[in-house]
Amino acid sequence: MQYYGSSDQGIRRSSNQDAFQLKIAGNLLIATVCDGMGGASGGGIASELGVSTYTKKLSKYINSALSFLYLGDIPEFGEPCDSFPELRLRDFVSKSVDLANAAVFNEAERDSSLHGMGTTLTSCIISPRGVTTVNIGDSRIYYVHDGRICQLTRDHSLVQSLVDEGKITEKEAQTHPNRNIILRALGVDEKVEADVEEYPFTEGTLLLCSDGLSNYFDEELFLQVLESRRSVKEKVTLLIEYANRCGGADNITAIVIKL
Repeated sequence: MQYYGSSDQGIRRSSNQDAFQLKIAGNLLIATVCDGMGGASGGGIASELGVSTYTKKLSKYINSALSFLYLGDIPEFGEPCDSFPELRLRDFVSKSVDLANAAVFNEAERDSSLHGMGTTLTSCIISPRGVTTVNIGDSRIYYVHDGRICQLTRDHSLVQSLVDEGKITEKEAQTHPNRNIILRALGVDEKVEADVEEYPFTEGTLLLCSDGLSNYFDEELFLQVLESRRSVKEKVTLLIEYANRCGGADNITAIVIKL
């Protein structure tokens, strides 16, 4: 497996309120992107606190479970793990999301200047047996394989609800003036629910990104870059450069993982 992530301020923003982490826990890879909101400083604090708390807690749960299952001998990254279902990964994800949500929410309650801050959270956990996706908000995960690209996550956004109701098309959603309004975020309320899905993918390419990149989604270009023979670092660099050439209206974060 090869993986790489990077984040860019973009052309029009004065600061970068995106955050991401790539972390190995036992024989699993946790990849996470957060896109913060909440004023000049709140968004950056929310995304950093959200991604760090979620990743730290989830990796701790996974490592503890693997240590118990293997009596301290945790399988190396990428090695088969027949007992993977016993890890109760969905439970670990739910607990980690709850703790990350509480961390952001409580920080906003403690500091009145941060009231209302929040962040998206999009993550995938990759094991030798497949991929688990986690999503809150409108950051996305795409999957590329055999000349096709599909979006694995569903946006929790106003424009997505309009698309679902048949009021606008997918193409119209890309330029809709309210496309940045999200309906679900980490840390805004005391409780939040994440969408969690499991896929049996063991080959192909995954792209995790904030809307600073997905707002400029171009199927042909994304496929050309992600299915090329370039390194994962080069692919991330090219996608970020592409978003900036398109206007760079927002912070841009991308993680590419070649399974």
